[in-house]
Amino acid sequence: MTIISRIKNAIKKNNLSFYELRHHKKKSDDIYSMAVLQSLLIGYPYIPFNGGALRPFCITYILNEIVINQRQRVLEFGSGISTILMARLIKKNKLDAKIISIEHNEAWAETLKEYLDNEDLLKFVTIIRVDLKDVTTSKGTVNWYDFNVLTFALKEKKFDLVIIDGPPANTSKLQYSRFPALEKLEDILTSDFCIVLDDVNRKGEQALVEFYKQKNRNVTYKIVSETLGVFRNRDKFSPIPIRY
Repeated sequence: MTIISRIKNAIKKNNLSFYELRHHKKKSDDIYSMAVLQSLLIGYPYIPFNGGALRPFCITYILNEIVINQRQRVLEFGSGISTILMARLIKKNKLDAKIISIEHNEAWAETLKEYLDNEDLLKFVTIIRVDLKDVTTSKGTVNWYDFNVLTFALKEKKFDLVIIDGPPANTSKLQYSRFPALEKLEDILTSDFCIVLDDVNRKGEQALVEFYKQKNRNVTYKIVSETLGVFRNRDKFSPIPIRY
């Protein structure tokens, strides 16, 4: 019996609301994913999961994407636990992959470098610290990574996996802050790419999704476990960690 079947049975038995169904489904996805992640957590230094981190399900999806679809050049907006776990995966599985992670918070960037250095993982990850500046988009002026600094840092680089989980966009004032990632940087993608966008249950990210779908009609789009949106331009093996 799949997890969705069990939830449906629970709904019938307990008369759960649609909101409760969504909550239970997300919770079950994350519990299952935490079990999957244990091989990259047990025996390693503790890393703190908090409310700002990617959900365990989202991290597991990304790790599966790297392994199953052999992603080699990863660009991440917003550094964190995902950065450490991707680096651990690359090292442990001896993968031919490198990560560039963009981070605006100087203190957090330095803390993360210490974590990575302590595990000899900086050979797999480059943390680029970039201030947030006003950037003009089709949604008006937003606070995004300094475009001049970023384009210089990424010059002549191409990526087959892009993870968009920064900068902060969790208020009405900041809701469109992630627009430049898909509006300004399309030329950094390889001919076969996957873009992972977190928090697609929010208004700003939903507008970003619609913008990119209209601009690039050759890409497919899928929402996975409510909060994770995925663009890809070629059919690939499914990295979904749990059967629906």
